[in-house]
Amino acid sequence: MGIPLIADLGRLNAGSRRFLFFIVFNVVSWQCIVGPALILFARSLDMKPSFVGFLISFMPLSMLLVGFTVPLVNHYGPKRVMLTGWLLRNVLVGAVFFIPFVRGWGLQYPQYILMGSVLAFCVLRAMGAGGWLPWLHELVPDTQRGTYFSMEAAVTQLTSVGTALIQAVLLTGPANDWRFLMVYGIGIAAGLISLVWMALIPGGQSTRKTEAPHVRFADYRLVFRDRAFMAFVITASLGYSSLTWLLGSALLLYMRDALTLPPGVIMSITAAGSLGIFLTIASWGRYADYAGSANAMFWSMIGHAVCALACIALIPGAQATNYALWGVFVVASVFNAAFNVAANRAMLGYVCSHRRVVYTNLWSIGTSLAIGLTPIAAGYLIDHFHRSGFYACFILTALCGVVCAFMSRVYVREAARNSLPEFSAAEELVPAIESPAPVAAEGQTTRLAS
Repeated sequence: MGIPLIADLGRLNAGSRRFLFFIVFNVVSWQCIVGPALILFARSLDMKPSFVGFLISFMPLSMLLVGFTVPLVNHYGPKRVMLTGWLLRNVLVGAVFFIPFVRGWGLQYPQYILMGSVLAFCVLRAMGAGGWLPWLHELVPDTQRGTYFSMEAAVTQLTSVGTALIQAVLLTGPANDWRFLMVYGIGIAAGLISLVWMALIPGGQSTRKTEAPHVRFADYRLVFRDRAFMAFVITASLGYSSLTWLLGSALLLYMRDALTLPPGVIMSITAAGSLGIFLTIASWGRYADYAGSANAMFWSMIGHAVCALACIALIPGAQATNYALWGVFVVASVFNAAFNVAANRAMLGYVCSHRRVVYTNLWSIGTSLAIGLTPIAAGYLIDHFHRSGFYACFILTALCGVVCAFMSRVYVREAARNSLPEFSAAEELVPAIESPAPVAAEGQTTRLAS
């Protein structure tokens, strides 16, 4: 069958392939700045688990701002909006380098700086990310979307393996600020390099130069009335909440606080999870193309729920736990990525070309709420109930996963969407605010995974 990353690369068009090169540096930046190392950095500053939950939530909850980026994306174009947002986010997050100099003032000041710099990074990322999915919808033909998302996941995970291993080396030994700041320095440098690759990607030009302000957001009302799409968003959001209860928050804190694993070992385990995704994700993409997104979402959620229940058996101090943890984390990571590929593949099938910004923004808002509120709840449970809080998170992961799995059978459909449901004549008089169709030069790009 060959290596998935090489075997499927030739199936993509030139624009999609170029975006994959941008993703390499973007993933390095994301993993170093707001990846698992962020949680370990925060705990090294004695940040309470409930505050860590808020810190984790900054990334997804800031994505609610994409709902207000429609005029920016249409006026300046996805490419210009993303370039500006990505540049500013890498500049502002550099405030973390002040942390060693305020250590003597009290632990709360390093915590404030970390939270403030990460919040600035997330807000600027959100303002730029409003152009990501519209650009992707323009570039990737519907016949290549399953392949593209599996390829994107493969590139992401292969890059994550290397990044996590480098972080494991840097974080091995006594924990101190400068070890984590070396990780952040790599992330900022990679983020600036990613801008060069982004500038080389075709497309992403502005769609409309002049529109009345009241027209720009009018289509949200129309898309809210697309019941099939909204049911799908709710279903997928429940699935993303399940994923976040486990890998997005509870399990990493469980490894550090309950199993007392050092940062270097935790990063090695995350690298193993990324490697597992890389070796299997192409098969999941082909399965989604063959059997449909609904089936892929169902089985990935069921598998993830089983992994969550298995975490309850990871007893601190037990000899078997040291070995079982690796297997549970890797398998859970594989099902996590499989759901992500299937859900994004299905989402693009619902998007109407004339309103692609509004559709993709509502998708981002719905899933971001689920991903953002979940770690806050997880941090509260862990902070107040300690080990019982971890077990509660594992059980909630399984419950949400099973419910999402069966909802996927009912609410996820495969038909490509070319138009909105029928509306009244008055509603249809509202001008479309997105580009009427992809430009001749096809090619485009990725998802908000990073």
